[in-house]
Amino acid sequence: MAPPSRPYPWKTFAFLVAAGTLTGPLVIPYFRGLEAIATVPLPQESLGSLVRALFIRNLILLVPATAIGLLVARKIGLGAPYLESWLDGAPRPAEPFSSIVGPALFWATVTALVAFAIDAIFRYGLGVTFPAPEIHARIAVPWWRSGLASFWAPWAEEIFDRLFLLSLVAWLGMKLFRVSGERGRWIALGVATVATALFFGWYHIDNETLFANPVPLIVQLRTVLIILPVGLAFGWLYIRRGLEAVILSHFVIDVIVHAVRPIVEHGLA
Repeated sequence: MAPPSRPYPWKTFAFLVAAGTLTGPLVIPYFRGLEAIATVPLPQESLGSLVRALFIRNLILLVPATAIGLLVARKIGLGAPYLESWLDGAPRPAEPFSSIVGPALFWATVTALVAFAIDAIFRYGLGVTFPAPEIHARIAVPWWRSGLASFWAPWAEEIFDRLFLLSLVAWLGMKLFRVSGERGRWIALGVATVATALFFGWYHIDNETLFANPVPLIVQLRTVLIILPVGLAFGWLYIRRGLEAVILSHFVIDVIVHAVRPIVEHGLA
């Protein structure tokens, strides 16, 4: 699979880095809300320090991840097809942009319900009442605070996890094992999807350290099982529909779990 000869999509690169970086401060109200109910002592930081830290961390992660992700993704037929077409003159995707909306909404809704069901099994079947911040379960943070955070994670996490990590793992697998043919490509993509979904679940365990450190093993297992189906669905969406579809789906599921759920449970108060 030879890389396309078209120029590198610098405008798409700049747009994605800007989106993932400039939305970073929107997580601060949510973080402050979690900080207020955390049972593990946290270092106190000023608002200015938090904003600077978020900008710096996002830039350090997103600049290389976006640059490498866009480069590697095109080598294996992936990427951000609509953004690259609109901003950098890449060939127009065969399907209109509206075609991604249905799958994005479907998988966001299905995986949110699966996540709620897994949490219910652990809570009512196994007696695990530990908070689950990743789905806003048993945490007292106002919906608008966690809702604002929904504008950052879809950009930063999908750029890093899918555009960069999934693409890189799949490409390396194809190179190392000299994969040829469509069947080999799909095996490599499947392995990369599972690996990145597990990684996606693993780093969400960090949310639980606000309430216990170390985090109990059963809580770690619950977190991974809650997030794993979401990561698998996002990987499939990325491969089949592009980065834009998975960003949209991630935004929708975050709105469901971080805005709709608390409104349903606690109202608009």
